[in-house]
Amino acid sequence: MCRSLGRKQENGRGGRKTPAGGGGCECVMASPYNPRRRQLGGGQSAWPDLPPELLESILRRLAPLDRVAVRLVCSSWRSCARASIWADLPFGAPRLLLRRPGSCGSLAFFSLHRREILPFALPDRLSSGRCCGQIGGWLAMAFDEERAIELRNLFSGQFVSMPLSPVFPVAKIVLSAPPTSLGWVAAVLGRAGTVALLQPDVSGGAWITIAAGVPHGGFRDVAFWRGRLCALADDGTVLAYRVDLRARVAAVSQLREKDANHLNRWLERRARYLLEYDGELLLVKKLYSVVRDSADVQVEVCRFRPEECKWETVTELPGRAVFLGLVASVVVAAPATVGIRENCVYFARRDVELMVPHAIGVYSLGDRETAVVAIAGGHSVEVEPVWILPSVA
Repeated sequence: MCRSLGRKQENGRGGRKTPAGGGGCECVMASPYNPRRRQLGGGQSAWPDLPPELLESILRRLAPLDRVAVRLVCSSWRSCARASIWADLPFGAPRLLLRRPGSCGSLAFFSLHRREILPFALPDRLSSGRCCGQIGGWLAMAFDEERAIELRNLFSGQFVSMPLSPVFPVAKIVLSAPPTSLGWVAAVLGRAGTVALLQPDVSGGAWITIAAGVPHGGFRDVAFWRGRLCALADDGTVLAYRVDLRARVAAVSQLREKDANHLNRWLERRARYLLEYDGELLLVKKLYSVVRDSADVQVEVCRFRPEECKWETVTELPGRAVFLGLVASVVVAAPATVGIRENCVYFARRDVELMVPHAIGVYSLGDRETAVVAIAGGHSVEVEPVWILPSVA
């Protein structure tokens, strides 16, 4: 049965909401008239004492990067910036994290809205690593020579060092929640197709390894969905794990059987992506067919229906856009004001080089045509670009 993935009410996205978990995240507005500050010498600035309603009106007139700068002034401005996130905040548009060309190329953000590299310098430590995942403003960085994994916040500068992973090199890292949240879980997907799980609050730094993907050719993608870790295997099988990290046991169920023709790939290049959006589990299949000197792209979006334990094809995504990548895949609202086309699937990886060098592919589910967005200045094709959803929360 074919159905449309219709518009849904935003689940707190962009609304006035306290960020999940973590100390210091409660939004407490400082008093605009602070007696202690009035007693300070005349050389002290009174900017932190601006009334919140005035600061909110200023924030609404600033560009996203300027809003980030506002948060760095003081704690009261930071609280106000957190409380002033509204539904049309342009930060909802993904940025593409890529490495600039050259042997010493640094990491940089490409904006679909501006069609250019953003003037946002990343710390040297970040540029020396390889991005393997993201959630909100947190990046999961792998430092291959050190065999180390760090979680770093783009805006606050916070970082969390993870215990040495039994799975290395790392292909992808997914987090159930930001690392400031209580009970967060990390899943690491190795390039060999093995998955390892860690819950610092429970396991005390001990990983649990899942190698059940070996009979299926190894796992190729993972996503958290409804408290379970879902893993997509090379042959198309989807397995769901409910893991008790304290007892170090996992219950597994099969959500999808392997593809009937998964071995027939010698004339085509196929990629599959597993992602969660608003409580739903999506499987996106992207197929390259190369005929002589031309390349054709086809994309299919499927949604899992747990009540019937079956997958159905999604024919359209009104008001939504899908962003695919080997490291991170997301679904976002697609307001025209930020340069995102609704009912489209965006993809950026080295495979795009088959079509147009240094470009982002944009596949329309409506007319089944693919357009391209050039990346000004190009990027290094040795490193996978990563879709990042920035957050000022």
